[in-house]
Order: sequence, then C-alpha cells, then structure tokens
Amino acid sequence: MKRWLAAGFGVALASCGGPSPSPAASPALAPRLLPATVPPDVDLVARDTAVVRGQRVAFDGLPEGLAWPALDRALSPRALGATVTLQASRDVAVVDVLRAAWTARSAVRLQTPDASGVLRVAELHPKDPRPAGASGCHLAVFLRPDGTLRVAAPGGALELGGDHPAESLARSIEVGRAACPIRYVAFGADSDAAAWGPVFDLIVAVDRDRSAGDARYVLGQSMARPK
Repeated sequence: MKRWLAAGFGVALASCGGPSPSPAASPALAPRLLPATVPPDVDLVARDTAVVRGQRVAFDGLPEGLAWPALDRALSPRALGATVTLQASRDVAVVDVLRAAWTARSAVRLQTPDASGVLRVAELHPKDPRPAGASGCHLAVFLRPDGTLRVAAPGGALELGGDHPAESLARSIEVGRAACPIRYVAFGADSDAAAWGPVFDLIVAVDRDRSAGDARYVLGQSMARPK
C-alpha cells in the first residue's frame, strides 16, 4: 500500500471532500513568494549540514527520522512561536529541508534560489486559518529521479512528464480545482536524497499564477520508496 505523509506530522494527503485531517501540526507554505531580505537563522549549506549563528551543525538524528537534536539545541533559546528563517541551497537533499522545518516547529521563512539563481522566499505556517471541517481536496506531488512527477490526486494517481512537467502540473491543478477546491498541496520527492532545488521549482511554478488558488503548500515525504 502506498501512502504519503506531510513532513513527518502524520497528516494523510490526497483525500477529497468532507472533513479532512486537522493540519494544525503541519507547517504549510502560504501561497505567495516574498522578497528575500531576512538573514537566515538556519542556512543549509551542504547535505546533512547547517550553519546556525556562525556554528556548523551536523545532522545527528536517526537516519530514517526527521528529528535533528543538534539543530534544535543550536536554535535555542528562541521565543515560542517565533518565525525561523531557513535558507537552503539547491543541491542539499530534500530530507535536509524536511528535517530543518520539522525541528523548527514554528512558522518558517524558506529561502532558496530559483533555477535562474534569484533567491525566492515562501512561508510555512503551523496552522490553517480555515475551519478544520472545511471541505476540499488535497494533492501530493513527488518528483522522480527521471524528472517526471507522481501525483496523488482525488481522481486517482497520475504521472506528468515531458519537457516542462512543472508547468504541466500547474495547469493540471488549475483545471482540477474547478471541480474541487484545493485545501493544500504537498511537495516532495520519491527519494529523500533528491536535490531540493527542483522540488522548490515546483512550488514556484504552481504559485506563479496561483494555480492552486488559496491552497496551503506543505512539505511532503514519500513513504513509497523507489525500487
């Protein structure tokens, strides 16, 4: 059986209609990209490595887990609910971003250069302002090693490929939400070791024309590992 989780918080995705699982514990990206003007609290400069307040912090958690104890200690003390600015280079692993966001356990400004090198920013928030029982659809999008996309959608799983899969995804989402309003979209990769940059590009492509409307964007971890 295949299933997908949002950033390790146990939120099931790809359901449609009726009450949905509460996303209160799942940080989500607000549907807008902001000027990158804030120095990062956490700078993911290499795989398994962050820089916090000038200190290099290596990942010291369980290989299969998301908790990063040394990063948590390096960020302390921090005000409860304070926004953490997280910067990630394009070549760090997707799991590095998942671990840093999970460890922050707060609102997060996520900064990453786009494909042209321009630093872009998206925001993660721990709570959805809409009622927990609001109806809507949920999508999960995972980048495969060959560049194609695996999408878990209310109408069933589908694959997107071609020369511009990110743009195809944005168009498909825009068409699909006419039938069912989208509450949130999960972005991730089939492999935890995949580079983060192309996944961030998916967020940029969907957000550019608000293809998902006012949906939240969450970071997703695939539980279906590539064979």
